[in-house]
Amino acid sequence: MHTSDLAGRLQALEEHAAGRSWVDVAEVADVPAADLRLADEHDVMLTLVLAALCARMGGGPSIAPVLAKAAERYVSSSFLYTGRILPWAGELIELLDRGVDERSPALLTEAADHLSQGWPGYAHSGFPAAFTRLARELGLGMTAEQFFEVSFVSWQRGLAAAGAGDAEQARAHFETSLDRYRAYRYYADAAWLFTDLVIAHLLAGHEDRAAATARAQRAYVDDILATHPLVEDTEDEVGAFHLGDVRSGSYGTFIESTTLRPAALTHRDAALLRRYTRTSEHLLAACRFGARRELDAALDVFTCGWSTFQTSSYPKIFLRLADRYTDGRHPWNPHLTAYECWHRMLRTYRIRVKPRHLIDTATTLHDRFTYAGLPTCAATVLLDAALLQARLHGRNGAVEWVSRYLQELRPVVPELVQAAARYLQVPQGTESPWQLGTYRGLRPAHLAPEFPGPGLGDTPLPDADRFEFVLYGPLLSLEGVTLYDSTPRPLADILRALGEEFTRTRPDGGEVPFLSAAELARRVNRTPSAIAQAVRRFRHVCQETLRETAEHEIVQDAVIQGRPGYRINPAKVQRFLDYSLSA
Repeated sequence: MHTSDLAGRLQALEEHAAGRSWVDVAEVADVPAADLRLADEHDVMLTLVLAALCARMGGGPSIAPVLAKAAERYVSSSFLYTGRILPWAGELIELLDRGVDERSPALLTEAADHLSQGWPGYAHSGFPAAFTRLARELGLGMTAEQFFEVSFVSWQRGLAAAGAGDAEQARAHFETSLDRYRAYRYYADAAWLFTDLVIAHLLAGHEDRAAATARAQRAYVDDILATHPLVEDTEDEVGAFHLGDVRSGSYGTFIESTTLRPAALTHRDAALLRRYTRTSEHLLAACRFGARRELDAALDVFTCGWSTFQTSSYPKIFLRLADRYTDGRHPWNPHLTAYECWHRMLRTYRIRVKPRHLIDTATTLHDRFTYAGLPTCAATVLLDAALLQARLHGRNGAVEWVSRYLQELRPVVPELVQAAARYLQVPQGTESPWQLGTYRGLRPAHLAPEFPGPGLGDTPLPDADRFEFVLYGPLLSLEGVTLYDSTPRPLADILRALGEEFTRTRPDGGEVPFLSAAELARRVNRTPSAIAQAVRRFRHVCQETLRETAEHEIVQDAVIQGRPGYRINPAKVQRFLDYSLSA
């Protein structure tokens, strides 16, 4: 078995755990820095935990010191270290060793549960079987099902059922997951699962049960806050939870615990727990009164800072709630969260958005964030817009309108206000990139979407040669500007067919092929003349809409190129994203 890299070592351990071969586990686990530098942090964690598990098979001793040294080498040698996974891997290995030493089924199932968090591949990995083998050798008589039915798997099943409209199945899975999260002290995950359970009850039409669940959620959060001391938020204080998207190999989470045994909470931790009680309250109000504003607020609180929400199961679930509890006269789009609209506003900078459109978008988002109880986001979105406007259209207009909010902004984000003011005070035409460095550096603490990079603060204005082209359900967006609130079905079908070819070839840097008119007609079940007419109308809408909202003249084939063959123009489009609910 080749163990010259981390993947080879992990494979060797998998073969050992399955009983198909034998390796010196301690030697395989003693991974040198050269094999760690290019490895994803989650893969390192899996290798170390599997090594810890294999070492205890057959009555072997713990190799925790060897694993700790390997983890330290990764932390000190790899730029891929996120700090979100390995810090609790040591605790997990300690928990596993305790489970073996004490022959404790409860500790072993807890270890498996912790390992599964954020990892969709857990159920199909060799870990459930490896845990089962270890338990059998210890004479515990445990089944594979006990290691397979972990909280994360139950939660995923609940989401799938809710998305499919099976509210009762969703409820059962969410309850199973919630019980485990509470037992294993995953406080933030448990608070989130309470909201999922509220949603499941509402989908089933059980408003009274949903309200009772929300009360139980608030009591749970109150109890956690009452029994854990609150400490000040400082740079040195990590807190009990991480919030924000992280990806490492196949691992991905938005919130996670920093420790398996949280002893104290920061004020940020407390706010995170309250985030989910507030989501539930807004959901109940939305369903009780059919209020779209409350549904928006629930969505905005729930998703703020969550950049991968669009590809989750939740847009479809929220739409089911809207369909059940609102009148349906005005279509509601769950993809258009305040956070996503903020991202879209920032993208419009690259097409030189006109002041009226920029200010209208920023103030609308400010009001939406304010109603949702997210004051730092409400303040930051205004400052972002002011800086974009100053760069595009001059400082005076930007200062004039944003000054009306000054008394509100200063107490909420004083450092951001100061950093923005320093930039706005620089004489026009003498800006440098470093003058925005402080402002950019402060924004991530508020879970703000990515701020425009090259171009803002540099001598040239932005060049919109790399469009972001997105289907948000029925809405079609080009570089943050809405082209259609409800995209005509023929055009949507054409875009999906062309987008499939675009996204298939672009990641590898391949040439995006033209689809012949005949081939495209076959895929979308339209005649070539109907396709030509739909493309012609689309191009006209692009030019007219951008002429109204931005100071950017778009060429005719900037998005859809060619005729009689067609493709999404790889020279102009940076990415095509399809968040359609039917996809």
